[in-house]
Amino acid sequence: MIDFAQRIFLRNSALLFVLSFAFPVAPLCKAQEVSAPTIKVDVSRVNVGVIATNGHGNFVEGLQKSDFHIFDNGVEQPIAGFLANDDPAQVVIMIECGPAMRLFGKENVQKADALIARLAPQDRVSLVCYSSGPQVMFDLSSDHSAAQSFLDGMDFSSGSGDLNLSESLLVVLDRLNSVAGKKTIVLISSGVDGAPPVDSSLFQARISASEVRVLVVSTSLAFKKFPKAHKHDLDEREARAKVTQAFKEADARLHSLAGATGGHVYFPKAAKDYQKIYAEIAQIVRHEYNLAFVPPVPDGKLHALTVTANHAFRIDHRQAYLAPSASAN
Repeated sequence: MIDFAQRIFLRNSALLFVLSFAFPVAPLCKAQEVSAPTIKVDVSRVNVGVIATNGHGNFVEGLQKSDFHIFDNGVEQPIAGFLANDDPAQVVIMIECGPAMRLFGKENVQKADALIARLAPQDRVSLVCYSSGPQVMFDLSSDHSAAQSFLDGMDFSSGSGDLNLSESLLVVLDRLNSVAGKKTIVLISSGVDGAPPVDSSLFQARISASEVRVLVVSTSLAFKKFPKAHKHDLDEREARAKVTQAFKEADARLHSLAGATGGHVYFPKAAKDYQKIYAEIAQIVRHEYNLAFVPPVPDGKLHALTVTANHAFRIDHRQAYLAPSASAN
């Protein structure tokens, strides 16, 4: 088995990504552990952060309350609050830190420097690594220079080959619940999850109900490129088929994460695309419209949200909220 794994690695280094799951290394050190997740619900009204963009991906400014319509389970609701929210952004850059990233994705991750450089002075940024679990490497701070230096110095030499994406994301989402202001997680990830949720519908409900937006940058580009210079034996063809299927599932997972929280997902087609993507994300995290409405039915259930707007090519927002129960009132 080891000889076969070595042969695959020599023929196609991208397959090391899959093999790394079997060889965990020392856990990340000198990092702050994140507490276990809980659920908190605002029973008075529901806040919905909305990103409105044009056909070029740029934020549409100048929209008014009258331009928006918000629907709870398909029924339009009166907008009780409206704000073009330029308050300081709270940005968590959540980075997959498994050993494969050090070999194939370090440079592309470090291009997130372009995101930090374009934040407003009052915006705060944090760096979180995840593999078997999330660890805060650089806590929320408006010291952007320090954050950039820390990012540039990351070498991904530690971290486990076990990538628990879903569990890690829930923990980070919960930590942000106690942080005021508009909040975004910029997830830099292959999308591979070694411990996917047992109940996917419950997981989707939890992230959909969160007020935290997740913007996703896929790092799978390097892992999907297979050399074509030689023939492959049956074992290697089967291994490649498994890798291809794994990344199809990973891409679908990233789409689902971003869509549920009202975020975007980016799949770079070339290494040069990363810096442009991070620059676009910088303007998204700094601008949003904040809508609020009073929950019409205190039934304690998950309600679907839909927002439409005039003069915008695309509207992104979280897809659901957890209504308060009658006893909570």
